[in-house]
Amino acid sequence: MAICVYFLKPLINISGFLFLKICITCYNNFAMQFKLLQFYKVLSNFSTSLISAFVPLLIYQETGKLYLSVLCLLLQSVANILFTLLLKKWLYEKPQICLMLRIVPIILFQVLLVFLAEIPVWAVIGCGIFTGLNYTLKYIPSDIIFAYATPPDASTKTLALSRLSEEVGYVLAGVLGGLFLDYIDYTILIIISLGLYFFGSLPLVIYYIKNRKQKAFNTEHISNAVVHLESKPNDGRGKAVIRKITLGYALEYMLVGGIDVLYSMFTFMVYLSGGSYLTAGILVSVFDGVYGLSTLLVGKLDELVDLTFYTALSGIVIGVLTVVISFCAGTMLSFVAFEIIAFLWPFLTIFINQRMLQKAKILGIANDVSTGKQLGSLTGCAFGYLFGLISVPLIAVVSGVMTICGGVFLPINEEQTRNDMVNYLENNEI
Repeated sequence: MAICVYFLKPLINISGFLFLKICITCYNNFAMQFKLLQFYKVLSNFSTSLISAFVPLLIYQETGKLYLSVLCLLLQSVANILFTLLLKKWLYEKPQICLMLRIVPIILFQVLLVFLAEIPVWAVIGCGIFTGLNYTLKYIPSDIIFAYATPPDASTKTLALSRLSEEVGYVLAGVLGGLFLDYIDYTILIIISLGLYFFGSLPLVIYYIKNRKQKAFNTEHISNAVVHLESKPNDGRGKAVIRKITLGYALEYMLVGGIDVLYSMFTFMVYLSGGSYLTAGILVSVFDGVYGLSTLLVGKLDELVDLTFYTALSGIVIGVLTVVISFCAGTMLSFVAFEIIAFLWPFLTIFINQRMLQKAKILGIANDVSTGKQLGSLTGCAFGYLFGLISVPLIAVVSGVMTICGGVFLPINEEQTRNDMVNYLENNEI
């Protein structure tokens, strides 16, 4: 317990200072919502990942059954898809409230983990469903707030800084979560997790309450293309361009979604090879740290050179390394390959997301494209986890092959979607 207090006290002091500063300065400024989102990302990712990053390990430790760990991850992806389709309107209109409401499924799935030994199958099914709802209330609302809070011409560096905020929370959680699970009571960890999450999400909710009646609040940016499309609701060509962009990026994210599968399963594979929670946590924290720093590098490089070729190559290399990890999990080679993937991953996530948002904001479809991206990624994850019911290493093999295909498809999709949009805008003199 003394270890827990020692590590958490500085974090709580810093968070308290930032919270007070935000409350004093931000609520009359729309642009400040971007800063609030970063504050939320740091604390929420730290608090929720203290436990969620180790869910497959906890399930296996309590039940001794591999298929239940994989089943939880599969149900998580399927439930996330269903909840996204059901709650889409609410996710668009009240993203700040959705982020606060995440605390409900977080409580439920963490409580269910306590009953793994008594009712393993039902506890795993419940954990999968509530974790899926948790991620539904996280990713799309965060993407939507980012789109609302940044201008259409926002630089890649802005997106990179936002991703870096996410990684700060993950880095802290990877090390401290593994340390706490090795040394302190699970119930205490749940209380710490929930308290920090509430603290991190409250400023965004206050911001929503204070600004919800303003005319431009929680609305997409208006461009000349948006005005044109709204004036011609029966414009078949415009609808075709929108459909191609939405489906193109959904397919791209489905193919590269295998990286998320590897990230979710890597701690599990390390633990099965004889490592501790702490060892697994440190490896993931190093991954998150390398990823965070690499996002800044990619954000800078994207302003200097065209990264299309390097991004496609990164996807192919990541896919090959993922397949390699499947054959040598738990060895030093797999650890090195995992960290190389961390360095290369931002070339995919930052590049694809930035190009996607640029096109989507011009056409006024940022919300729909973000939803398509999430559904595509979840479909890819579910496909990978499905093979995990046969064999855990097979997950990495399938995910790696999908990522290679994503790297090959990326330049094709970029060229086609860009040409379709440019031709449509030029033909309509927009």
